[in-house]
Amino acid sequence: MKKIIFILALALGFAWNCHAQTWTYIQDSLGTYCVNGASSCTLSAGNIIPTTAGSVWVIEIQTTTNVTILATHGWTLCPAGKCHLFSSSPLRNVDMAYQFAGAAGSTSVTVDLSGGSGTIFGANFFEFLPPAGSTASFDDANTTSSTSCTTACPGVALNIRGTDVILQSPHAANTSGWNAWSAPYTTLPLGEGLYLNATSGTAPTFATTGTGAVAHGIAFTSTAGSFTPPSNPISVLNFTSPQNAVCNPSCSLSLPFTVGAGHLLYMEAGDINSSFISSVSGGGSWVVPTGANTCRIALSGSNALSCAYVLSSSGGATSLNVTMTGGGSTLFAIWEVASTGGSFSFDAQGSATNGASYDTTGVALSLTGSHDVVFQSAFVPGGSSSVSYYPYPRIPGQGTMFFNNQAASAARINTTDGSAPHWVNQQNNATVVSGVAFKTGAGIALVPPTGLTAVVN
Repeated sequence: MKKIIFILALALGFAWNCHAQTWTYIQDSLGTYCVNGASSCTLSAGNIIPTTAGSVWVIEIQTTTNVTILATHGWTLCPAGKCHLFSSSPLRNVDMAYQFAGAAGSTSVTVDLSGGSGTIFGANFFEFLPPAGSTASFDDANTTSSTSCTTACPGVALNIRGTDVILQSPHAANTSGWNAWSAPYTTLPLGEGLYLNATSGTAPTFATTGTGAVAHGIAFTSTAGSFTPPSNPISVLNFTSPQNAVCNPSCSLSLPFTVGAGHLLYMEAGDINSSFISSVSGGGSWVVPTGANTCRIALSGSNALSCAYVLSSSGGATSLNVTMTGGGSTLFAIWEVASTGGSFSFDAQGSATNGASYDTTGVALSLTGSHDVVFQSAFVPGGSSSVSYYPYPRIPGQGTMFFNNQAASAARINTTDGSAPHWVNQQNNATVVSGVAFKTGAGIALVPPTGLTAVVN
């Protein structure tokens, strides 16, 4: 009996490890407490999400004076010339540092500089998790700059030794839109480029809203070495966030793209009018969830979230018609998502009301798909600057907030992880959250390794 249990445990462990052979994005959090001219800044509750055991921490700074990060508070500095760059045109000074032994559950990190920051002191905190059972180490870093780039600013070329995670960060000009970085990079909500399970360090490009940029990039490898990244059948094709549509109670939303055929369409709405989506037309047959524990939820009666979706779109639509349950200004987040792994079907949804907290918890979902796309939304009066595990979308100047300083919607693709994310809530107030998941392909199945023989003792 003990041998049977051991073999089953081995099989399950093998299946789990195969599935978990991937780097995981955890957070990209912005420091809002840094004082211009200071030489030290602490990111605390309301700025960062509680950290995860075994993760890689990265801190980056941007200033206008030629200063560097100090090796204090546990930070390890990059090799000389690898992460630090001072540029006089465009004027920006950047640096990065990292650590691997940060405590789980931390809600405070401090970064010290070699001198005063000048007229700008920006700081961002990043966190990544290496493949299950492995530990991370520094691989490579570098910097670059351009005085004239716009639509194709140069990222950093890196020499990587394994299947890495690469972070590229631009400064002096904002990245434009949710897909500003060239494939295979994901554009993070605050504008950085992320390449999970990177097999090449070829320099990417990124589009900006200005002229000229400074960029630095860093790569981490792990004891998992080089491995084949998991398949990713789901991709985000399009995203848009129409602002301040007046729906009395109906309105028409123009799309900056033409909807394709056979795709998932998802719409999130937010308003302060106690109004919910009633119906949608255009692009396919829309489903509008209603009732308890769906994406329809309100905070204090007036701050409202609601959603609608199409499982298989009809191609050609360039606008959508929405009818709300009431009138007034409404803001929307609209997604078009494709799959090469089969058609989409509904998987799970839920919603919740949270009491006052700096760390707002999203919705935990029990996923049954082998690949899911999950949308998590939050109404945080005053706004949320970061959400864990969800790297989409980038709305310039707003992070994931499609309703600036009020409501946010974020997406995670190709996942089987339905655990609740965490939203940064600097206001420490009550919130409402919702989550909706769609699966594609076959359900989750654990496949044991071949060649095992069960021995009954």
